[in-house]
Amino acid sequence: MKKRLLIDTLIVFFMVCGLTAYANSADAPRMPKEELKAMMGSSDLVIIDVRYGKDWTDSDSKIKGAVREDPKVFESWANKYLKDKTIVLYCALAQEGTSASMAQKLMGMGYTKVYALKGGWEEWSKANYPTEKK
Repeated sequence: MKKRLLIDTLIVFFMVCGLTAYANSADAPRMPKEELKAMMGSSDLVIIDVRYGKDWTDSDSKIKGAVREDPKVFESWANKYLKDKTIVLYCALAQEGTSASMAQKLMGMGYTKVYALKGGWEEWSKANYPTEKK
């Protein structure tokens, strides 16, 4: 009985945590790929690739001009960028989970022009927009 109660409690806990994380990442502003493409080359723009694991290592390309930052060590790079820059983060999937989460964290640190790329790397590469070798 106690074991079942513990299991049920843990399930509810993890569901609430997951929903909270999703709600927070859903609040991150999104930038359409067309808008990012139009901004490329601007000195005000920082593009950050936050693809995880095999999504990063198995790819030989990145968005042109993007810098790579490991989302697992967010704290080690979060303060590296000027707060007045436009920062666009992207991850592998169209749901923008990782990039939206990183954007929310940066916004919590006082960054004001932070966006997750809508559609992520998947949509960017499908559109044949500018890429370069890693």
